[in-house]
Amino acid sequence: MKRPPVLTIEVKIKIKDSPYIILIMSIKIQLKLNRKKFFRVIAVLFPFFLIFLSEALQISYKELSGILKAFAAVYMIFYSMLSLKYPSSLLLLLLLFIPVFGYGIFNSFNINAAIPEGIRYLFPVVVLFYGYSIRSHFTILLKALILFVIFNDFVQIINYINWIRGVDQWFYQYLPNGERYYHSSSGIIRATGIVVFFAIFGFMNLMAFFLTKKFYTGKRKRLILTIFAISIFLSFSYKTIGTFLLLLFLEVKNKLKFFKIAFLVFIIAIITMPSTLVSMGESLSMRIQQYITVGDSARSESYRVMFYEMANFNMFGRGIGSFGGPESVRYNSPFYDEVNFDWYKTTNLKTTDTYYPHLFVELGAVGGLVYLLLILSPIFMKWPKNKFHIVFIIYFSLFFDSLFSFSLNNIAFLMVSLLLIFPMYYFDFEKKI
Repeated sequence: MKRPPVLTIEVKIKIKDSPYIILIMSIKIQLKLNRKKFFRVIAVLFPFFLIFLSEALQISYKELSGILKAFAAVYMIFYSMLSLKYPSSLLLLLLLFIPVFGYGIFNSFNINAAIPEGIRYLFPVVVLFYGYSIRSHFTILLKALILFVIFNDFVQIINYINWIRGVDQWFYQYLPNGERYYHSSSGIIRATGIVVFFAIFGFMNLMAFFLTKKFYTGKRKRLILTIFAISIFLSFSYKTIGTFLLLLFLEVKNKLKFFKIAFLVFIIAIITMPSTLVSMGESLSMRIQQYITVGDSARSESYRVMFYEMANFNMFGRGIGSFGGPESVRYNSPFYDEVNFDWYKTTNLKTTDTYYPHLFVELGAVGGLVYLLLILSPIFMKWPKNKFHIVFIIYFSLFFDSLFSFSLNNIAFLMVSLLLIFPMYYFDFEKKI
């Protein structure tokens, strides 16, 4: 019997110009695929590749990065159209959302602001439909996610080495005064891998951890989970770290053992890196004051505006592009003056940096609720218990992150979360990954 051809992919990364350290990372993947299956895998993963390539290029080639994201979205739309059957809950809620969405575009203060902002609202919908159209490919999606996240985690080692050496790196930004800038916390550069932004780095490690824990049965599972867990902390994304610890606590049966291990890790951290731990505590305290107790930030101000609009029965919104998103800032939305919005010390922000006020102010209470139900539509299917808790983890992580970011319409976040919902539903547990 003739064996199918073996595709071997090898990736090597080498640090040059260092007399002290030469690091070579080699990753090999062997896929036993015939030609037809090979091209099918390429077709399924193509938008995933485009989107994360665009993430890597967002600093150096911003325009090209945007084009790649747009092309990936268009590709997913056309690929999804090949499927003539969709879940009834997804279709019904989409039909309810269309008139609300149309009204939001029509009601906008500026059509130029409404169109690009409206496209971002459609990202979760596009990803859900695409996820359904590739529902039979969960195995390849999970393997690709695990590989990609591990690749990023190893690239971060190189980022750390170059940071220690003081070498300029491709993802650094430069302020008008020529000062070099990169994301850091407690005096340590935040982990980004090749995706540039620490939040998506932490989030995709979070998703990879729980999906691997549940579905992966291959070699070195504990090592892979350890790498993902460490990388979550290295992102210094406090919301992701908090989500990880909470979900891990809920999953662990022996709660006392969990607290014992957490306490032991805390003691080790105090002994080995006391200054870093103190700095992290101060940073966390500052965020609690800004966002909750004192409320002197654009995020907390956004919630004041949202509750004000709800109290005034804003049922169908102020129009897409009017508040919170990048287009509202770019086109100087008059709504900010109407509500006396205070940016505090963050007048350079491109968004208000929290999603729900943006959603409910622009689409109103009715429109916002319909939109969230549309995104949540897969949960109305009959899920087996052994899968539904992973669905809960994905949605909880994504929705909680959106309290502090725009992750619900960030297509990179969606490609490592919502994309896997329908493929996971149709995955047969008897198949090993």
